[in-house]
Amino acid sequence: MFPSNVLVGFARAAAGLLVLAIWAGFAAPMARAEAAVKPLAMVIMDPLAKELACACVKGYAQRDYPKLAAYLATELGQPTTFLFAEDLAGALAKLAPNQEILVIGKHSVVTHDAGPAGFKCQPLCRLTAQDGRVTLTGFFVVKASDKAAKLGDLAGRKFFLGSPNADEKNAAALAALRAAGITPPDPCETRATCAGAALDVVDSSLEPPPVGLISSYALPLLEGCGSLKKGDLKVIGETAPVPFITVFAGGAIPAEKQARIRAALLALKARPDMLKALESKDGFVPLPPAAAAAAPGGDWPDWRGAERDGRVPGLPETLPAVARVRWSQPVMNGGLAGVAVAAGRGLVADRDPTDENDVFRCLRAEDGELIWRLAYPVAGSLDYGQFPRATPVIHQGLVYCLGAFGDLRGVNLADGAVVWKKHLVKDLGGARPKWGYCSTPLIVGDWLIVNPGGPAASLVALDRRTGEPRWKTPGQPAAYASFICATFGGRRQIVGYDEKSLGGWDPQTGARLWTLRPPRPGDFNVPTPVAVDGKLLVATENNGARLYDFAADGRLIDPPVAVFADLASDTVTPIVAGRRLFGCHQGLYCLDLAGALHSLWFSRDPAFDGHVSFFASADRVLAVTASGELLLLRAGGAQCEILSRLRVADDDSESYASPAFAGGRLYLRSANTLRCLEL
Repeated sequence: MFPSNVLVGFARAAAGLLVLAIWAGFAAPMARAEAAVKPLAMVIMDPLAKELACACVKGYAQRDYPKLAAYLATELGQPTTFLFAEDLAGALAKLAPNQEILVIGKHSVVTHDAGPAGFKCQPLCRLTAQDGRVTLTGFFVVKASDKAAKLGDLAGRKFFLGSPNADEKNAAALAALRAAGITPPDPCETRATCAGAALDVVDSSLEPPPVGLISSYALPLLEGCGSLKKGDLKVIGETAPVPFITVFAGGAIPAEKQARIRAALLALKARPDMLKALESKDGFVPLPPAAAAAAPGGDWPDWRGAERDGRVPGLPETLPAVARVRWSQPVMNGGLAGVAVAAGRGLVADRDPTDENDVFRCLRAEDGELIWRLAYPVAGSLDYGQFPRATPVIHQGLVYCLGAFGDLRGVNLADGAVVWKKHLVKDLGGARPKWGYCSTPLIVGDWLIVNPGGPAASLVALDRRTGEPRWKTPGQPAAYASFICATFGGRRQIVGYDEKSLGGWDPQTGARLWTLRPPRPGDFNVPTPVAVDGKLLVATENNGARLYDFAADGRLIDPPVAVFADLASDTVTPIVAGRRLFGCHQGLYCLDLAGALHSLWFSRDPAFDGHVSFFASADRVLAVTASGELLLLRAGGAQCEILSRLRVADDDSESYASPAFAGGRLYLRSANTLRCLEL
């Protein structure tokens, strides 16, 4: 089975784990080879590996991973050991600390189990099946004699789901039931194995008969090995596809070696013998963009992300059935400021228990441990509490922290040392808004743009390194929305609100370029403007959603090119996904950006009645409600299609703090807890 220059050693470990060691290209004894080069450990959790499956179906579920190990050992010039296991934590316990580890297994099982096991890993690529797919689904199965023919016929039934770490039998199944208009029982019964669920369906005498969830790959094996007779069950529904076999690199493997391993695996498609051994059509293939984007890495350094648009390269294909909390930290009840994450650190704005001090804490993004804490006294009283409202901004080694009363500080990200400080009222001549300063400071090149709202200092540019003013623009009192900087009509400009109007300003001089007063006065101007392919989308409570174009000189053209009055947002900033706009006002609207803001659909799901924070990729939208519920939607659906939903917060209070999405993790503040969630 192995080339002549490969030596193979076998050992049987405790707990039934099969351990194999392979050395390639070493003429010296194994002990000397092991001493010269530390071994790479492979943990195989693929349910179609021949060591983990039965040989009841010819040419199926007999994947030859020892042959893959021999191939990698030759390609990398490194001894390779591996274990076959169904439990990640148990396998890791058999390996040396800080050992270089590859895990090959079902995507949801590995990602679900990695956190509790303390295993930091990065997905590298996926294995294609014999039909070329890299996904699997869950099958809804009933007795062959059952009169049910589709998911909609299953109301009131008992369901045997899979374990929470098997997305195709749990999270994706729950999403499919909800999409079919069925409210699953809470809690649902689970079965640890596909055989357990299938046999309990066949043997049950319950009325109405129960429904089982099995993995799509399992049915041929259940029938082939005799656990079931062919025809005992029928499939009446299928979940959305979820990722199947994925290769994960442990954190101890350097980035350069990860790249080499990935390249070696991707090159397998040119080896017919390897494709046959792995029962694969195309071998290993790169991760799709959404999965690559959800891998560890990536920052969320500002309000609504680096571009202030809420956009992410990719969102997960489904949400976990239960919250995967990587870490949590207590926070004061009532915080309003968003979370920022960059350079491995997270920033959260707070108050102290006496409510006499603003507090900014820098936490390690990986585990939530405190790195530094900045606190200073701030007296006063505001509606909705004294908490800072503006999201801390992380940029090139500094953090910009703004409090509700106007205290502004530039702080070293490394140690929390204050580099400079200014007060928007006392130093810059501002006039504090009724509900406090809410606009997150805006980075534009070397300037930090703030809106003190004073007659001679409506908008001010500070040197972001020193805090010294570079220009001041007279104007109106401050509004509450954050500003953006984008190109409109061929001209780069700062765009945002003052108390009475929408405007554009020259970033270099502060000169006001244009002013727009809405048809109906009285907007509080809370939602952030949205740049849409050179046009500007705004939404407010008295004037609805409006899309504006610009002249060649950068001036806004009024009237708008499109209006949708029903999207009358008071606090929710809309988001763009593809050629669609999503926004909330007493429900969720999906509008066609290419069709004059025509309404494509509207959802009255109660989750969308209140405040919502949005994230969007090209094909998905993640809505995070103030009550701590996550809803994942398909962006291109003909109607509201909620792929999955997840309740995170366990209290009844609401939080308006905007979450951060960084490296496939959601940093979410509820009423009194900051959580890091693995998505």
